[in-house]
Amino acid sequence: MKKSFLILSGTLFLITSCSKNDGKQTNVENRKPDTLAIAEDPNQISENENVENCYMNVIGKDSMFLSYKIANGNVSGKLKYKNFEKDSSSGDISGTVSGDTLKINYKFSSEGSMSEREIYFLQDSGVLLEGIGKYAETSTNKAVYESTKSINFTKGQRLNPADCKMISEKLK
Repeated sequence: MKKSFLILSGTLFLITSCSKNDGKQTNVENRKPDTLAIAEDPNQISENENVENCYMNVIGKDSMFLSYKIANGNVSGKLKYKNFEKDSSSGDISGTVSGDTLKINYKFSSEGSMSEREIYFLQDSGVLLEGIGKYAETSTNKAVYESTKSINFTKGQRLNPADCKMISEKLK
C-alpha cells in the first residue's frame, strides 16, 4: 500500500509539474495588461481641464505646430502649418474630443485669405495622427470630410508631444 501511494504521488507530481511546451516562452513583461486594472486607455485623449497639450512635426523644412486646451468638454487652441516653398497657414482651432479622436474646426489665414476646414487627429501611443480624406465644401465655404469612415490616419502627419513653451513661440 505504501508503494502504491508513493507511485501514485510521484505520478501526480510529474503530471502536474509538466506543462505543454509549444515553443513559446511566457514572459511576464510581454503579457498584455489586465484592461480592468487600467484606469485610462493609453490611446484615449486626456480630457484634463485647462491643461495645455502641445505637439509638433518636422519633416525636412516643413513643420506643423499644435497647442490646445480642453475646457467644459470643448477644445480650443492654435495650429500652424509652416511649409517651405508652399503656402503656409496659421489659425485657431475649436472642437471636441470623442474617445481617441480630436475633432477640430480650423479657421486659418493663408496667403492673405481666411478659410475654414475640418481636421481629425487620432491619438495613438502618445502621438497624434492627422486624418487625410476627401473634402467637400459646405454652403458656408467650410471644407468638411466627405465621409468620416474613409479618413486615413496613416498618410497624414504624425505629431509628437512637444514642449509648450517652444510651441507657443512657434505659434506667434
